[in-house]
Amino acid sequence: MEALQRSVLSNNWITLIFVFSILLLFFLKLFTTTKLKGYVTSLFNKGFVEIEAEENYWALSFFHVGFSLFTFLMLSVTTFFLISQFNKSSALLLEDYLVSTYYLFSYVVLRFLVVFALFSVFQFKSKLSFFMTSKRGYLYSISIGLLFLNVFYFYAFQYQDLLFIGFVALFSLRFCLILINNKNLIIKELFYFILYLCAFELAPLFVLFRLIF
Repeated sequence: MEALQRSVLSNNWITLIFVFSILLLFFLKLFTTTKLKGYVTSLFNKGFVEIEAEENYWALSFFHVGFSLFTFLMLSVTTFFLISQFNKSSALLLEDYLVSTYYLFSYVVLRFLVVFALFSVFQFKSKLSFFMTSKRGYLYSISIGLLFLNVFYFYAFQYQDLLFIGFVALFSLRFCLILINNKNLIIKELFYFILYLCAFELAPLFVLFRLIF
């Protein structure tokens, strides 16, 4: 009787990403407890965002590099899960994750460079400091929600629509809070806000979607 070859697909690499992400939060809490708590609750703490907007923001600080890496990992895992659902793939392969992460990383870097260049040329930083700080802070905050959502989805209950609904709900909350807390700026500069929204929020997401699918 001929032996049949058995193929075992391991998803341990996903667990390692979750563990590494939680360790990042642990070290951030260990060294920057107050700032971490402030950003985690920034969705409901406008005062903290205002204080952060008044300070000189250094993108390469330990805190922001660490939290940005954590946020990127959560976004990459969520994106990968959603793509797997869309393609109706039951196998969660590391190779597929690396491909989707490559596209996401390219989008993030390109978008950052374009926004940084425009801010440097047109000197928008002082006028839009609260707007940009609130965007970044709210993204940090919902990344914590994405951690719980991803862990629950992966280990507890892989309901096909759960992750998508949770993802849309978190980003819709972020978008609504950005509009509410920046309403005076948006009303005053409505044309430029619509231009910004189309050029740097919607268009890159559409390009990213087309590249992946």
